[in-house]
Amino acid sequence: MKKHRVLTACSMILLAFILLSVYGKNKNPIKETLNVGATTEKEITDELVIALFIKEITDEVTGFYSEYYSGEIEVYNYEVMIVDVEKKEPGLITIKFGVTPQIGAHNPLGYDELSYFVDSMGNKKLSNYEHLKNYEAPERFQNYLIKPLE
Repeated sequence: MKKHRVLTACSMILLAFILLSVYGKNKNPIKETLNVGATTEKEITDELVIALFIKEITDEVTGFYSEYYSGEIEVYNYEVMIVDVEKKEPGLITIKFGVTPQIGAHNPLGYDELSYFVDSMGNKKLSNYEHLKNYEAPERFQNYLIKPLE
């Protein structure tokens, strides 16, 4: 009887450790999708800026395409580029990103440009979203299409 209790207690501790371990890893996973070939200061700076905006960009792109596509959409850092950066007025910067969202194993779904205002405190606000190009989804993803992209 005592052996059974010890075995049960050890099993519960092991199960708790495994669950906490899995939960901790999935809570905020680090994605290593940066351009490993970046060497110049501009390339590294662009990567840093994209990394600081990637969550907002991903949320906006996913929201836009959810009306047209029901499958999983990926936005990879290396499929985002800085198109333009301007200082419109004191304390306000406009940055435009070009984004090619992917479905499946690197199948482009479209090309979009997202513009953000950034104030002197680092606050970001989407100012414009333009869907500029459609790509045909491969046949195996056709059943996820809700309606044609406009």
